[in-house]
Amino acid sequence: MIGSVRHGCPLLFIVRILLDATVSATSSGLQAFASVQFDPPFIHDLIVGKNTTLHMTVGIDPHHAGFPQLAQKQPWRIQLKSMDEEVVSVVDNEKEVELKQLDSNSSQSFETNFTIAAHFLGKTAIRVRLLTADEHVDDEDLSNMQLSTIDAVKRSGGYLLDVWVSQERGRLVNRLFLITLIILIVIANTLMGCELDLKIVLETVKKPVAPLIGFCTQFIAMPLLAYGIANVVFVSRGLHSFALGLFVTGCAPGGGASNYWTLLLSGNLPVSITMTFVSTVASIVMMPLWMWVFGQHFLRGYDANMRIKIPYWKIISSLLTLVIPLLIGILISRWKPAVKDKARKFMRPFIVFVLIFLVVFGTIANFYMIRLLTWTAVIGGLLLPWCGFTIGCFTAVLLRQPPPNVTAIAIETGIQNTGIAIMLLKFSFPDPDADISALIPVIAASLTPVPLLSAVGVHAIMRHIKKRQLAETSNLEEYDVKEVPADVPPVPAIKDVEEGSPLMHRLTTTPPGEGATSVNPSDSNKPPNGPAL
Repeated sequence: MIGSVRHGCPLLFIVRILLDATVSATSSGLQAFASVQFDPPFIHDLIVGKNTTLHMTVGIDPHHAGFPQLAQKQPWRIQLKSMDEEVVSVVDNEKEVELKQLDSNSSQSFETNFTIAAHFLGKTAIRVRLLTADEHVDDEDLSNMQLSTIDAVKRSGGYLLDVWVSQERGRLVNRLFLITLIILIVIANTLMGCELDLKIVLETVKKPVAPLIGFCTQFIAMPLLAYGIANVVFVSRGLHSFALGLFVTGCAPGGGASNYWTLLLSGNLPVSITMTFVSTVASIVMMPLWMWVFGQHFLRGYDANMRIKIPYWKIISSLLTLVIPLLIGILISRWKPAVKDKARKFMRPFIVFVLIFLVVFGTIANFYMIRLLTWTAVIGGLLLPWCGFTIGCFTAVLLRQPPPNVTAIAIETGIQNTGIAIMLLKFSFPDPDADISALIPVIAASLTPVPLLSAVGVHAIMRHIKKRQLAETSNLEEYDVKEVPADVPPVPAIKDVEEGSPLMHRLTTTPPGEGATSVNPSDSNKPPNGPAL
């Protein structure tokens, strides 16, 4: 329709709008005395590549005031159209209905079966409309309709069958990825606990301003930021699964990699370590709390009457796999302090390995993500960490924190534990939300280092410039001293010569006129001893 404005006559575009309005009005009239029921009422377990057949009953009320006028426009047609042909298509998308096929009961009905085929995972709906014989509906008006158009569909008439398509459960590659991910997360958090120095945490907590700022930006600012981005970027386009993934990522605690980025950028490492520890423990309460507040907004389908329950127990059990290994690592470091140094050496390369594993093996195991990868998903995935860095930085600056604290708070706010976000989405939520939403934390993990690497480069350049400036300043302060030959012994000062020594006798008795140099400054004003001219 937009293409008609760009490439056609504006007058024809206006005429088309009027025709569409007339068609919608007629269609709405038919829907007034028709009702549609599906058996089953929804399809939430359809697998990619499979077909399923449904039973549909169309009920017609002949006693309705508008029935006699529209009954003359026979035969009627039942049109079945998928909202997204890439996800699901209808094998037989039109069926005819004639009054002679209807019973003579006061409430007449027409029953039929239809088959749908699943092509790719996603959420969509089959739209059923009752049309007159001379009514024409352009396919373009119905193609690629998103969840955001539900109200428009209801206004134009029609009935919706909610259809969810998921990947085949129990795929070997997917199971290997999830099992390996759990093992890596457990090891990473155990190492983090071994490396953690509780003395540093307790000392930092004694001055709680910086950790408190970090806690607020982590668990208040970031979830609200994620909620806003999810609504603007994803929900407005009907991409509720992506919105769920972004919101869960925004509610996740800080990642362990934040400590190393803080160290590289000369931030306050004790503050960063404390914030990571506190946010990890607090996530058991804060993540379910935020899911209770806003999570239901993203768990929806085309059926407005359906309510998807948030699996709070699954969320908490997933978070326990994050916290329990951390506490075990702390106990190990207290019993065997020597383990702490070994864990510190092993932790940094292990974190890098986990990040690479998430991106590379996660993509291989879930290759469908390539088809889901769009510019909309990329923009949403990068906005969350990048805006998080900005919010953490400006909040710390406004609250007059020193530069090292500003660096630590900004990094800790922007870096989320994407591993726990992926695991929580995969294990806690139903398909296809679990599979689709997991793409967003993968994108966030891939794009988080981009501004940090830029900051490290700028930081290195600034340090190099400061070193050069200090070197130039120290060179200007040096005196220009003439070099003394190495074979000439230094002349001792008179105060350093012992009383009664031969050198003292020579210095005090040799007349200046004989070539000796007087050590008395007043002698320079006396005329030389010698015959008067």
